Amino acid sequence: MDAGRGAAADGPIRAPGVDSVPRVSAILTTFNRARLLRTAMQSALSQTFRDFELIVLDNSSTDETPAVIRGFSDERIRHVVHPPCRIAEARNRGLREARGEFIAFLDDDDEWLPLKLACQVGALERGPESLGLVYGGFVRIDDRGTEYAHHTPALHGKILSALLWQRDPFTGSASNPMMRASALRALGGFNGALATSEDWELYLRLAERFEIGCVPETVVRIRTHAAARLGDRIDEARRVEELVLDRYGAAMEPRLRSLFYRKIGGKLCRTGAVREGRARFLDAIKADPVNPLAYAQYGLSLLGGGAYARVHGLWARLRARP
Repeated sequence: MDAGRGAAADGPIRAPGVDSVPRVSAILTTFNRARLLRTAMQSALSQTFRDFELIVLDNSSTDETPAVIRGFSDERIRHVVHPPCRIAEARNRGLREARGEFIAFLDDDDEWLPLKLACQVGALERGPESLGLVYGGFVRIDDRGTEYAHHTPALHGKILSALLWQRDPFTGSASNPMMRASALRALGGFNGALATSEDWELYLRLAERFEIGCVPETVVRIRTHAAARLGDRIDEARRVEELVLDRYGAAMEPRLRSLFYRKIGGKLCRTGAVREGRARFLDAIKADPVNPLAYAQYGLSLLGGGAYARVHGLWARLRARP
């Protein structure tokens, strides 16, 4: 059931009524993280910019989540309990609930810094209607809240190609950007069929049609957990890459197209589909015949999926070292 006003869990994404419309809809998604939820909610309610609603989307939590939410006596909060669903579907639910001109998502394990909304609203107000998204700098924190990495934003304008290359961490998390509600609705929201990388796929579609802006301020603290995350689902990540390759591949430069074939081929090999993975490596070689990495991955695939996975794991650990 929903606490407060609720919209249907399905149906088209559309603009709601205009009574008592806040400028920003802050949409916080949560599931069984009562311990962290209190900090996330406090970070939203402590914003210097005050004209917003806070929609807490509760994915049918079974812990103390309702008690945590009841502990805040702020009329801007709406607690919406919905049936279990993927994060993309939950965010689309939030978009249906939202009344604001601008949308900002917050994950229950991240924390906004106090000037976040003010900085991004200002940038969107000063920018043209073609400016669909504004993001800022971020700090990565560990499970204990200790900061260990800082990122200053650099990408802005027409950045579709840069997002496809994924050389820059961009927003770092869905908790970073603010977007025009009209832009999100024009795109149909998130792809509800995706279980991972749903935010990256949305940003690609947004970057096709809108400009991207950034503010220099650090706006969010992003928590990294030791436990597995959605992004660790290899086969689902491959599905997203295939979707993106199908949509943008014809316009990609050869080396970028080859990169996607190599990433897809590698994931296929790691999940045991070696023959299919080897075919993708051949596609990568055809796309970019002078790139030695495609040949190396093809050769490694001849040793079998187990060997490929072990070498990949070793390479990933070496790259992760500071």
